[in-house]
Order: sequence, then structure tokens, then C-alpha cells
Amino acid sequence: MDAAGLQRGRLTALTLRGEDLIDAGQVARQISLDDAREARLVAEAAIDRVRDKFGPGIIGPAAVFRRAS
Repeated sequence: MDAAGLQRGRLTALTLRGEDLIDAGQVARQISLDDAREARLVAEAAIDRVRDKFGPGIIGPAAVFRRAS
């Protein structure tokens, strides 16, 4: 970009390629310093357990439920 004399560049595409992947159960858990992300992961695991126990339709958007009062 410097050679072209452009002041700003724009990213138009991003490609990710995975090689030699292994099963998620075989990897170590990485320590994260992002508390919000960790909280989302814990909530996601809890939601998965509830759906496994009661079925896939048990949890959904609050907007589709009727008001209690």
C-alpha cells in the first residue's frame, strides 16, 4: 500500500484454513482473560444441557413468549 501511495487500505476478504485438526476433546483448555467470553461459554454449555434434557424447543427468544400478566 505504501508503494501504491494509498492513504488507507480496506480489507475485503479474509480466509481461514485449518490443517491437521484434532477432536475438541483432545485439546487442552486455553486460559482466557476475557471474563465476558468465559461467561458466554458457561451459559452456552448450560443451555446445551437443558436442550439435551428437555428438547430443542425448550429455549428460544423471549419475544415469542406471551406475557404472564
